Amino acid sequence: MNLSHLTYFKKLAEVKHYTKAAAELYIAQPTLSVAISSLEKELGTPLFERKNNQILLTPCGKQFYHYVCIALQNIERGITAVHEYAGMINGQINLGTLYAMQGKYWSEAIRAFHEEYGAPIQINITQGFTPSLTRDLKADKLDVVFAGQTEPDPDLISVPCWAQELAVAVNKDHPLASKKEISLDELEGYHILTYKKSSIVAAELMEVLGSRKYDIEFAYNDEITLSSLVTSNKDDVSLLCYSFLVKAFDEVVFIPVKEAPKDFHKVYLLSKKQGEKSQLLRDFITFMSSYHFPTAKVPVR
Repeated sequence: MNLSHLTYFKKLAEVKHYTKAAAELYIAQPTLSVAISSLEKELGTPLFERKNNQILLTPCGKQFYHYVCIALQNIERGITAVHEYAGMINGQINLGTLYAMQGKYWSEAIRAFHEEYGAPIQINITQGFTPSLTRDLKADKLDVVFAGQTEPDPDLISVPCWAQELAVAVNKDHPLASKKEISLDELEGYHILTYKKSSIVAAELMEVLGSRKYDIEFAYNDEITLSSLVTSNKDDVSLLCYSFLVKAFDEVVFIPVKEAPKDFHKVYLLSKKQGEKSQLLRDFITFMSSYHFPTAKVPVR
């Protein structure tokens, strides 16, 4: 059975038109017709029938189409596997990540994977926020991402890998700055700055706050902005996720929140359930899924 004929059959079954299928295959229509006739002769049964100016699969054709798709997909997988094993292609991963994830342990994990994999590989890194990273993953612009997640997505595989502690950020001259730990009830009466309501963190924060009513300004994208605002205004208070990004703010004191779990904001390794994955990508996902990323906790003062 000719492999090209199977490819032609699959295309005609999907396009349902000889002329259009031949054009997409870059072959002459008679060539396509001969290929289909040859398949039908070999199988001893018609695979297509004409209905209302369309070329439709017969019941036997539908059965055959199912297995042809599997066969062609497996052949493609085999070719990819052989190329990777033989070193015919340099592996490449398009990785998306949150800014806050790229601290010491993230860098060590990337280096450890390079060392374990051995073969030359290229990891292209895209930074962003969860919505854009998830969107690009689904659009196949990224292969795998480190991002947040509000609820399970049926199209994605998610593995929890890292977390950030919730912190109150205040200027070092603020009345709350001497606190080693703080209760949310102690924030009553203060103007509080935090993330935009459209963000995943804001939704998680609302759960922790419960029915409490505070003067909260949901307006900002990230903890760097929130920390800089607290630096410039000694009266303001900020609720943010702690990470290495805020360590540069010497004028700001970070205080853990009693009511919030230590793993307040979880970050996941996200990949698509459907679609082909190279051996390199599968190895990367397996490696990072089992790697230990310590939670970003507020340092003890």
